[in-house]
Amino acid sequence: MRKMKDMRGSHVSAIRSAIIKTCGLQLASNRRKNSKDILEWKQSREVKDNYNKLFTESMIENITSSAFPSLDDASEERFNDMYIYTASVCDILLNPNCHTLEVSKKPLELRLKRFRVFIEFILLFKN
Repeated sequence: MRKMKDMRGSHVSAIRSAIIKTCGLQLASNRRKNSKDILEWKQSREVKDNYNKLFTESMIENITSSAFPSLDDASEERFNDMYIYTASVCDILLNPNCHTLEVSKKPLELRLKRFRVFIEFILLFKN
């Protein structure tokens, strides 16, 4: 259980760094900010603009590649799994309607299920 939490933590850290690199955003820290500060940050124009770009441009793909460079040689299925994971974490971190920056297990699992269905639906019509 602890190993899984540590892996989630390292993956989330990699995605946070990739967001900073790809979007040019400085993420607010959950430890140093109260919920009012986090909500103000998420409501900022810069964060909202980047959140809206997540699903209209290749930004999630760029963040995934930046966070997990070892995926360059991975199978399409493995890349798609990490793409869905990255989309889920990005949704928690940048979504103005999500009032936290903490990527905890339950919200992450819910988003993983939702994004998996969404991506599979898109791929169905793409082929």
